[in-house]
Amino acid sequence: MNQTKFLIYFIAFLVLQPVIDVLTAGSKLLLGSNITIGVMLRFAYMGTMGLFLLWMARSNKLARGYIIYLVGLALIIGINIFLNISVKDPYYLFQELKFFNKVVYFNIVFLGFMIVYKQLQARDWDIEKHTTKYMWLAGFIIGAVFIIAQLTGTSLSNYAHTKVGYSGWFYAGNEIGAIMAIILPILALYAIERTTNAKKPWFWIPFVMLSLGMLALGTKVGYGGILVVLLSVLIGSIIMYVFMKLKTQQVKSSLIISFGLIVLLAAATPFTPVFGNMYAHLDILNIDLFGDSENDEPQFDANGEEIIEEDPEITNEQLQNLIFSSREKYEKEFNADFNSSPITQKLFGMGFAGNYEEPEPGKDLKMIEMDFHDLFYSFGWIGFFYLMAPFFWYTGKFLLHFVRNIKTHFTYLYILYGVAFLLAVGIAYTAGHVLTAPAVSIYIASILAMLNVREKLIDL
Repeated sequence: MNQTKFLIYFIAFLVLQPVIDVLTAGSKLLLGSNITIGVMLRFAYMGTMGLFLLWMARSNKLARGYIIYLVGLALIIGINIFLNISVKDPYYLFQELKFFNKVVYFNIVFLGFMIVYKQLQARDWDIEKHTTKYMWLAGFIIGAVFIIAQLTGTSLSNYAHTKVGYSGWFYAGNEIGAIMAIILPILALYAIERTTNAKKPWFWIPFVMLSLGMLALGTKVGYGGILVVLLSVLIGSIIMYVFMKLKTQQVKSSLIISFGLIVLLAAATPFTPVFGNMYAHLDILNIDLFGDSENDEPQFDANGEEIIEEDPEITNEQLQNLIFSSREKYEKEFNADFNSSPITQKLFGMGFAGNYEEPEPGKDLKMIEMDFHDLFYSFGWIGFFYLMAPFFWYTGKFLLHFVRNIKTHFTYLYILYGVAFLLAVGIAYTAGHVLTAPAVSIYIASILAMLNVREKLIDL
């Protein structure tokens, strides 16, 4: 096989992600198995990427450094398992290993992407153009699946009760919501690069398709992702047009189209699932923003004085619950557990789901579902910073480079890839299922690696 084609296949795997996710949903629903097609394919991909790094380490200094890092990560996980077996009772080894496998996926794939992109760049392969195309194809497939599922009435429900939302033919609503939010800016970039006239906005159709799917989810992540992307395009276009004097057709059409889509989003908001779900959430918290609308007659106390009702106030606890959907409660429990744990767990972590007790029949062990918190409590002070070192290092490196070159880098490419990355980080912090979910982490791994390699921030 031609070596360049082999390298391209690593990146082209992005296109298969939604197909794998649909097959995974089928495996779970029809076969009821936890060992799904998605698990097997992604494990095989991670293993292949690891073998590729080993092969490259023979002649590549950077790849050798990455292998040494991964060996150190395996050692830390080994220490975590060894220490927690003697502390946690019961200790579910299979679930712990399953969690670690999901977590290291990002690190192995990200470091592999760094080498793959660097090799392809050396072969004059346009890494940004093709990454954008592959993510656009993935986004188009997801949008099409959602629309077909809705039209045929076969969409899976995203909520078990109270709230309304649909996840198409995808099993995990949180994960597909994060994926769609990360990919949406790339679909906007693809459309902007090809639209030179606001009267011919055809290339924005896939963006709209994916947005409709995000609205159907009924989640804050879905709605917020659309709004953030459109505002980024609008504000970026205004800055380019007014302050940078870039009065091109591309900038003008992007400004007009993004503004028009924001208006449509605002008009459609009262009819979206997320709008009703917010009211359902407020009802659960016993919050009435508009007071008692059924009783407009004035009320008087025993002395005949009119009772003036104060405007309803949302407490800090209620506000946190609206944002984090009860995750803040689990975080407090994990924090208390961590603070009372032995020093060994403080340094190397409590493993999967903290110091759990045997769950009740039919219930699973619970994580916080806020990635940075979950990873910190699972790996401890030493383990967490070692695990996150590549992510923090290359994120900081690119951000510093971007700030230093902001005058030349304030373009749609950097704005929208930056928004995709920032949305991923924001979702990881607030809603989870990004760095701890292989189906999602592959996208952020690709974006961060491509940006660093494109700017030549690494040396072989």
